[in-house]
Amino acid sequence: MVVFLACFLKIKNVDKRILAFFFSIIIADTTIVNLRNFAFGLYFHSLSFLILCFLSYSFFKKKVRKEIINYFLIFLILFLIIFFFTIKDKGDAYISIFIYGISICLATSLLFTNYLKMMIPANYMLFLAVATRILSDSILTVVLFNNYDIYYAVLAYSIYFVSNYLFYRGFLLKQPNN
Repeated sequence: MVVFLACFLKIKNVDKRILAFFFSIIIADTTIVNLRNFAFGLYFHSLSFLILCFLSYSFFKKKVRKEIINYFLIFLILFLIIFFFTIKDKGDAYISIFIYGISICLATSLLFTNYLKMMIPANYMLFLAVATRILSDSILTVVLFNNYDIYYAVLAYSIYFVSNYLFYRGFLLKQPNN
């Protein structure tokens, strides 16, 4: 919530898609803490990463778009390994975790390609943000669906807050006149 407000106050010309990204993250964060609403929260996280994809995709030329598919396949294979081999009992959240994984693989491939093509600090921050988000979500998912351990939960949420800050910094650096 703090990141959302800081982003809104500090950036002069706010892109509505960036606001929608942070707003969907806020909704997801408030609903995902309760395991009964876990699937619903993941759908909002998926929405946030799809918004991030729309923000990034328009910057690429057709030649570069083919590279995105290659990176997407690599990230998808990594996700499927985690999805099938580390989560023992997915329960009712099976489909929502899968959709979330696909959306974060797509966002990661876009942000990674964006960083490789234009190595500027904003692109680095955004790629690092999604990478730390994957790390925190992986830890949190293993904690929630296997054996709950408070230390790993605290670690996951700490990394998660770092990820939100990196998203904020990346979007801030991308804005003109900042």
